[in-house]
Amino acid sequence: MHPVRAIRSVGWLPLVLIAAVSASAAADDRTPAPGAPALSGPVPIVDGTRADSTDVLLSRARAELARGDTAAALETLEAATDHAPRHTEALYQRGRLLTRTTALGFNDAPRQVLAWRLLNRGAELAPRDARFVLELARLRLRTPLLRADAERLLRKALAVARATADSTMVAETASELAGVFERRYRTTRRRHVYIANIFFDPYAARNRVHYVREFLEHQIRPIEQAGGADRAEADRLYRLALSVVPSHAASAVGLLGLLYDGERFPEMRAVAAPFLTRGYATTRSEPRAADADVPPAAALASIAFADGLAAVRLRALSDAKGAFDAGMTRLPPAERQELLDIGRLLRRGDSVRVAGLPAAAREVTVRAFWENADPLLSTPENEAQLEYFARVAISMLRYDDPEQGVRGWRTDRGLIVIRYGEPPVEVLLPPANDISLRDVTGRVITVFYYPALELPFVFAGAPAMNAAAFAGDFRDVADQRRHDEPFRLDNMASEIRVDSMSVQVARFRGRTDREYHVLTAAAARPAAYYQQVELDRGVLAIRAFRGSPDRLRLVDSQQLSIALPATRAVEYQRLDTLPAGDHRVRIEVVDPAVHSASARANVPLSLPPPRDSGLALSDILLGTPVSANGRHLGTLIDAGIRPLFGTRIAPRDTFALYLEAYGLHPDNEGAVQIEVAIRVTLLEISRGGAAIERWLGNVADAVGLTPEGDQQLAMRFTRTERLARPDRVPLLTTIGMGTAPSGRYRLDVLLRDLRGERRVQVSREFTIAAAPEK
Repeated sequence: MHPVRAIRSVGWLPLVLIAAVSASAAADDRTPAPGAPALSGPVPIVDGTRADSTDVLLSRARAELARGDTAAALETLEAATDHAPRHTEALYQRGRLLTRTTALGFNDAPRQVLAWRLLNRGAELAPRDARFVLELARLRLRTPLLRADAERLLRKALAVARATADSTMVAETASELAGVFERRYRTTRRRHVYIANIFFDPYAARNRVHYVREFLEHQIRPIEQAGGADRAEADRLYRLALSVVPSHAASAVGLLGLLYDGERFPEMRAVAAPFLTRGYATTRSEPRAADADVPPAAALASIAFADGLAAVRLRALSDAKGAFDAGMTRLPPAERQELLDIGRLLRRGDSVRVAGLPAAAREVTVRAFWENADPLLSTPENEAQLEYFARVAISMLRYDDPEQGVRGWRTDRGLIVIRYGEPPVEVLLPPANDISLRDVTGRVITVFYYPALELPFVFAGAPAMNAAAFAGDFRDVADQRRHDEPFRLDNMASEIRVDSMSVQVARFRGRTDREYHVLTAAAARPAAYYQQVELDRGVLAIRAFRGSPDRLRLVDSQQLSIALPATRAVEYQRLDTLPAGDHRVRIEVVDPAVHSASARANVPLSLPPPRDSGLALSDILLGTPVSANGRHLGTLIDAGIRPLFGTRIAPRDTFALYLEAYGLHPDNEGAVQIEVAIRVTLLEISRGGAAIERWLGNVADAVGLTPEGDQQLAMRFTRTERLARPDRVPLLTTIGMGTAPSGRYRLDVLLRDLRGERRVQVSREFTIAAAPEK
C-alpha cells in the first residue's frame, strides 16, 4: 500500500513514528507511488468525469471550495497530486488545505504528517517559492512541541520572499511572524510570579470574599517590562508588512491591537484611515476577484470597529458611530444580528423572554433598552451603545482567531469584557503544580479583578491561543453575577459625568376617569458642574422628554444663563395631563460647552385605570407652605403650595403636604367624615454617634420617637369636609420636624372613611439634609 494512503487509516502516532513516516515519505518524494498514474499514463476519472489535466482538477477543487465542500476539494486535490506528483501548484494547494483544516494538538497527527510531506516536496521542487516554507511554518504552529521551529521557518520564508522581491509573500510572512511575537507578548505582558510557594486557588477565590484582593496584594509581584521586546518586534513586523502591501488587512488588525494596548489612539485612527476611506464607500459583502487589493470584509469590519474604539476613547463620538455602523455592515448577517441582540446584556430569564417576542416587539424592546441606558438624550449619540460596541471591538482585537473561526465576543473573556468593561486589574499567574487544583494544574491562570465591586473572574488556559476558559466554578459565578447585574457601565464615569437631579413626581386624577395630572419638580446643582472650569457665566439647556416606556419625545426645551460661581439650585417644574397607562418622564440639564456640566432625572410612571367605587389616595406632594389667601381648597392649584424640587428637606424646616382622596361616600348634605392619621418613621440615620442617641432620648416622651424598633412621629385628626368635586376631597396640612436628625424617613398617610369604614394608605420617603458644619 502507498505510504500516503496507509497513513490516513492511523488514529494517533507517537512523535518518533511521525518523524519516521515523514522521513520515509521524503525519500520517496521523486518516485511515483506504486499504482499511481504516471504523467503519461491513463487520464484519471474523478466523480465519473474524465480530467484532461491537473489544471482541470485544480479548477474543480477551487469551485468545490467556493461552494464550501472542503471534503470534495481534498478528494479532487488528492487525485491531482496522484496524477502529477511533481506539480508544485497541486502540492501547494493540497498541503495548504490540509494545514488549514488541521486542528491544534496531536489528534490530527496523520493529516499533519501528510501536509508536511506534500509541502516539503514542493519546497524542494521550488526552493524560490516562499509559499511552501510559510505553510510549513503554519503547520508547525498547529503542532505541539514543534511550534518553536515555526519562527525559524518563518524567518527563512521571509528571506526567500525578499530575495525574490515578492512583496505579497513578504507581507504575508512578516504578518505571520509578527503574530508569533504578539502571542508571546500577550502571554507575558501581565505576568506575575509568586512571592512564596503559595499558589492561587480558584476555589478559594470563589468562596472567600476578600481572597483575591489579599492574594494580589501580598502573594505575587509583577515581572518588570514583561513582553516589551516581543511587543516591539511584533510592531516592527506588522509595519513592515504594511509598508510593502498597504492593503494587508491582517497586519493592520494586529497593529491596531498593539496600539490600543499602548493607548495610542490617534495613531490607531491613522492606521485605519486608508482602509476605511475605500471600504466605507462600498456595500459589497465580499470583494470581487478583480479587487485583489481590497481587504476581506471580515478584516475590514475589525478595522472599522478598532477605528470606532479609538474614536470613543478620544471622545470623537460622531466618528465612532460612523465607524461602528460601517463595521456592522461588513459583518455577515448572522454575526450582525448576534451583536444587535441584547440578550447577553440581560438576565437569563429576560433574555429568553425577549428572544421569544415577535420581531416588531423585539425591536421596540431593544430600542427602549438603549434609550434607557443612554446617559443623555440631549446629545446626538448614545454613549452607552457606543461603549458597548467599543467593548466588542476590544474583544475582537484581543480574542479573535480567524484561523480557527473564533470570534472574541463569544469567548469567556470577551463576554466578561462586554458586560463589565475592561478589568482595572488583569493578572497572569504561572501554572500551579498542585494536583488538588484539578482543572488549573499545569495551565496559565488569568485573573480579571474589578476592585470597586470586589468582583473577580478567573480563567485557565493559554491566554494567547484562545484556550482560556472559566476556571473551576467561575462559570457559575458569571451566571450569578449576570442575574444580579448583567451589564454595567462603570468605566464611563471617567469619560462622561452625569449628575443625578433631585426630583419629585406626584400623580392626581384628572377631569375624567381616564386621565391624570402629573406634576414633576426637579432641581439641579450647577455649583458642582463648574468646579473644574474658570468661567464667569454658564448656559444650561433644560430639556424635558416624555413618552411610552419604549420611545421618548422632546416636549420642552429651555435655556438658562447663570452667573458663576452658582449658589442656588436650578429648578424646573411642569404639569402634564396624561392618559392611563405606562409612561416615562426624563429631564436633562446640559451645558454643551462644559464636559462635566450635565445632570438628569429619569422617572417611570404607572397610571392605572381608576376604579370608580374604590377608596383611593393620590400621591403625597411635599411643598413649601404658602397662604391660600382664603380661597376654597378644591384642587392643587387652590392649595397654592410651592412643590419641593426633590424630596430633600432642610434641617428644622417646616413643610406642607398635599394629597387628594377619591371614592368617599357623602351624606345627604354632600359632606364626608374622615379620619386622617399621619405617621413619620425614621428609616436610616445618616450620621451616628452619641449626639443622635441623646436626641432620641430627649424627644422620646415628647413625640413618641424611640431609639429602638419603629421610631416614629404620629398625629391623628378627624374632619368633616364637603366634596370639592363629586369625586374628591383635597387635604392640606403642615409638619415641622423640629430637631429631627438628618437621615431618611418615610411619611405614611392613612385615611378612614367613617361612613363606610373603609381604609386606604399612601406613603412617600423623604430626606432631612445634614446641618452645615459651623
